[in-house]
Parts: sequence; structure tokens; C-alpha cells
Amino acid sequence: MAESRREPLLAEPTLRRRNTAACDTSVRPWHPGRPDRRDIPILDRLRRMAVSASRVVDERSIPGEVVIDLDAGCWRSTSAAGYLRLFVADHCHDGTIAVVLTRFVVDHPIAVSGLIDHAFTETRSLPDWREQEATRTQPGFRTEGSSMQTGTYLGDDQIWFCALRYAAYRRGNVAYLLHATGTAPAAEPASFRASIAAAVSSVRFED
Repeated sequence: MAESRREPLLAEPTLRRRNTAACDTSVRPWHPGRPDRRDIPILDRLRRMAVSASRVVDERSIPGEVVIDLDAGCWRSTSAAGYLRLFVADHCHDGTIAVVLTRFVVDHPIAVSGLIDHAFTETRSLPDWREQEATRTQPGFRTEGSSMQTGTYLGDDQIWFCALRYAAYRRGNVAYLLHATGTAPAAEPASFRASIAAAVSSVRFED
């Protein structure tokens, strides 16, 4: 247990808002017969279903790569604790795109696709959240389902635009939750906000 607590915390670091509390990485027991309440945030649901879980911060430790389609001339790559990738806007724009990957182990009867049922929960609890898009895909050949969501919310005394994508993957009893978030002041031009949403929606795990 002492070793697991040195892993990056499973707190969600990508939304700009006040009073974001860090979550304990210890895994609470999951009971298959318990109702799967849709108002549980996705990372809370992940911790309940996982035998163990940790944040991936070194792409060399995964059997594949995380890919994102963006204009390299408009974004510069940087780094920060807990992120797999982090991009900051250049050329007089204000925005960030963060990519987070969580690796977790599950028992075989667990349906990893159920995570996507919880993809929209956290954002819908943000102050003055106004949703523009909320779509999801069903499990397919390579994924256990994915989601895409855009909207605006109030944080730090201004309105922020947010684009959010989750995608779940399973390879045997090892699973991955890929999470990409793009944020920018809502006052940024519509074309720039659309480019953030396009980049976020392109994030995927290829193996």
C-alpha cells in the first residue's frame, strides 16, 4: 500500500476551477450487485471497479501510443505532474489541452464500457454549466466506448469553454481510461474554440 501511494493521484487536474480536491488513490471495494448510479463521477466509478489503478505519466510504459491531431504551429508542448501530454496555446491565444491516461486492473466479469455512462457527470456539476454537445459511442472493435462533450462554465470569475473526451480500452484484465480536456476563455474566437474541440475529439490510444 505504501508503494501505491507514491503513484500520481487519481484527482482530475484538467478543469480550471476553484476548490478541486485531490482524491485518495486507495481503491474502495466494488460490489457487482450494487446499482450503477449515473451521478457518480467517472474517476470515482473507476476506483470502485478497479483492483488497482494508477496514472500513466511515461508513455514508454504502455503497449502503444496516444495520438492527437493538432496544429503544431499553434501549440507548444510542456509538462506537468499527473499529465501524459500537456499543450499550451501560442500566437496570442489563451488555452490548454491536457491528456491524461489511467491504467487499471479489473476482474474479468467487470464491464469497462460502463465507465462511459459516467462521462458527463462531473462537468454537469460545474458552476453555470451550459452544455453544447454531449455524444457517446458504443463499444467497438478496439475500444470499450467513448464520449465527447463541450460547453461553458464559470470559474475564477470568468466563463470558460471546455471540450472533454473520454475513451475506454481493455486488453485482457488491464484497462485504460484516456481523458483529454481542452479549456479556453469563452471570449476566445469561435474558430479557436472549434479547433480545441477538434483536437480533443481526435485523441486516441493506438496499439
